[in-house]
Amino acid sequence: MLDKSKLPANLWVRMTWTPQEGSEPDERPIVLVTDRRRWTVGLIPAVLGILLLSALFLVHAPAVVLVLPLVVIVAGARYGGGGQSGYYEVREDGSLGDFLGRRIPPVLRDMRRVKS
Repeated sequence: MLDKSKLPANLWVRMTWTPQEGSEPDERPIVLVTDRRRWTVGLIPAVLGILLLSALFLVHAPAVVLVLPLVVIVAGARYGGGGQSGYYEVREDGSLGDFLGRRIPPVLRDMRRVKS
């Protein structure tokens, strides 16, 4: 399992998956990690964009004007999901191993989720 003391302070483990019983001995647990600072900073414009979109919608603003808050929401969400965020293998010593990407790895179908 992941040793959280070996994890950088700015990273946050959101989910952990372990191999099923009887699986290959070389299969390693996988964790979904989020860059806490980027997630928080990205959340601010996303929430403000949602509020602005709601306000513009309630005052019946033209559809062209509604595009601006959508751009702000998408930009905030993309920024928040960036950085070191993504799926990682866990090494035998409990530290983060290979980066598997930001998309869900297909191998997770054969694993079980455990509490982080």
